[in-house]
Amino acid sequence: MKAFIFAAALSSLASATPLAPWELSATPPADTAFYQLQAKTSSAPSANNQYIQYPSNPSQYRYQLTKPGGENAGTPANFFLKKYEATGTYAIHNGDDTRQVALAGDDSALLYLTDATNPSAGNILGGQLMEWATFTTEGNVLGVKDGSALTNRTFVAVRGTSDSWFLALYDGVSTSKETIYPITLNLVKVA
Repeated sequence: MKAFIFAAALSSLASATPLAPWELSATPPADTAFYQLQAKTSSAPSANNQYIQYPSNPSQYRYQLTKPGGENAGTPANFFLKKYEATGTYAIHNGDDTRQVALAGDDSALLYLTDATNPSAGNILGGQLMEWATFTTEGNVLGVKDGSALTNRTFVAVRGTSDSWFLALYDGVSTSKETIYPITLNLVKVA
């Protein structure tokens, strides 16, 4: 009888966990187009023409710009897009379909470009704002379409150390505690 109860409990647990993580992960099809994101700005010359690289600090998960030859030099990240027809927006993935670029922050003034694994409403940290799959690509320039009424939002380069830049979406109206510089993020197709 004990074995039957244990088997029934195990069966319930298995049905409550529909897919294991390795079943969720899928590499993109062979013909998938890959892109890199390049910053363009005249207000911060050392950030101009730099590419986004994978987060170097695993505890923050924030994307930053490459700086050739600098202490934070890195390889540009490759991304692929997945369109959501209902909203006309894109999810931006890197590596496989479990990892997405998300916008995250403590408040709406600056939402940092962040690497998120399987983002969902259930895994947002308390006190954080986060959104994903809200990107647009008009004219190969990255934008955001999330229903906000704010019209002056823009991507910005946020000064990190003397040798690094982080990237964020600035709401265009709040006073930022950080030093920020307006940028555009261009999608550059990888050959």
